[in-house]
Amino acid sequence: MQVDMIFVTDLEGVLIPEIWVEIADKTGIPEFRLTTHEVEDFEKLMAMRIRALNKHRLSLPDIVRIAEDVMPYAGANEYLSWLRKKGPVLIFSDTFVELANDIVMRLGGYPLFANRFETDRRGRIIGYQLRIRGRKDRVVSALADIGFTLVAVGDGFNDLSMLNMAHHPILFNPAKGLAKKLMGHPPIVKDFSGLKKVIEKIALKKEM
Repeated sequence: MQVDMIFVTDLEGVLIPEIWVEIADKTGIPEFRLTTHEVEDFEKLMAMRIRALNKHRLSLPDIVRIAEDVMPYAGANEYLSWLRKKGPVLIFSDTFVELANDIVMRLGGYPLFANRFETDRRGRIIGYQLRIRGRKDRVVSALADIGFTLVAVGDGFNDLSMLNMAHHPILFNPAKGLAKKLMGHPPIVKDFSGLKKVIEKIALKKEM
């Protein structure tokens, strides 16, 4: 029996390095090294980042230029090309469209669901519009309601609701303690080779 599957994946930590960590490395500002692996409260994390940006007089164009230099993990493009043959691929991320759009295009131009920044006329970041934060599970649920089988890949606490809602959650180098918060015992993989093996098993079962 043929089953329609959709693959949803986090971006940072799965397909690419953490963008804010790259910004920290380039600017030398330590506040940017913290991610949702360390700070579960996304709003608290973003408030800290925006304060640091304004303190150091960094505008959105400044950090976009850094983000444009972020390279995908080795093997990410090949993995996504392989995955696309098995079904639609959607990228769900708590990052921001402005930071991630260029690298997603280099990954193959997959649909990206992410947040957006709010800026003033000088390009300073003054806030943000949440479009995916806390809503990953809603999108997964909506797709499941219309008959798709969802395979979800994530690595951080911000992926928890998405992973719990998916039919087949997979953890990719997860944050410490994340597995304990998930229902059942989802597989944990460390690289794209392991990810392919798990997905092949899922696809095989669905075809039987």
